[in-house]
Amino acid sequence: MTVSASLDPLLNQLLRYCKQTQAYERRPIQHPDQAINRLINSRELPERNFRKAAVLIPIFYDLDASAVVLTLRTEHLSSHPGQVAFPGGKEDPGDAGPVHTALRESEEEIGLPADAVRVVGRLGQLLMPSGYCVTPIIGLLSAKTPLVPCPREVAHIFNLPLSLALNPTAYSRSKIMVQNSERETLEIHHEGYRIWGATAAILHHLACELDRAAKQV
Repeated sequence: MTVSASLDPLLNQLLRYCKQTQAYERRPIQHPDQAINRLINSRELPERNFRKAAVLIPIFYDLDASAVVLTLRTEHLSSHPGQVAFPGGKEDPGDAGPVHTALRESEEEIGLPADAVRVVGRLGQLLMPSGYCVTPIIGLLSAKTPLVPCPREVAHIFNLPLSLALNPTAYSRSKIMVQNSERETLEIHHEGYRIWGATAAILHHLACELDRAAKQV
């Protein structure tokens, strides 16, 4: 897979960040609600006891303006119904690591062939109160790649402009009720879609990481 050198500046910045972080420690992704972070950190479980999962952050690189590919989950799913999410899921016994998991799940959910993706990096892990340890994988693909939603899991596939996704100031904080407890979450809106929860936390983390890296130059 060949990616043109004439990319938009923001995507070039992202690629530089991915290249730099391959040799350095990747910072873990924090939840916007400190109560959740305290809950996770207070567990008497070592990290290896969290169930492994991975998601793909798919980015169209050959549009006039690069965009992140996101999915809207179907309403009948038992987990996070009707929410915006990255393609991905839990690691299967036969998976050879988080990249394999993210690509396999992406093919199952949106029909994205693994060989159509150029993996360029990964982020630090996100520990979930549900007991999952999620590794986000960053991958580039052509907008010409046909994507087909799995009707059991995905209601819609849509694009979020990279310029919006990687703007830390575009995210707002709101309160939600989870099991009779009020929690703080990040959210961002685009064309009627509300991106919040773990998906927003991952994107906001990436936006802040790029902003921090740019200020260190």
